[in-house]
Amino acid sequence: MANVATRFMLTVPVDMAEKAEAIKKNLFYDKPYAEMYRQLIQLGMDEIQKKAAKENRCERAS
Repeated sequence: MANVATRFMLTVPVDMAEKAEAIKKNLFYDKPYAEMYRQLIQLGMDEIQKKAAKENRCERAS
């Protein structure tokens, strides 16, 4: 099965762009920007899901 991808453009504040540049330089120096952003977005989505699941468990326990 072929991988299907969607392309989109993202505009971020200067401070966020500076942080992304530092991450690229320190952790993703040998990887494309696209790979870095894919991993950052995936990590963020995973964290949001974990937080939502935890909050949902807390509400049920109440």
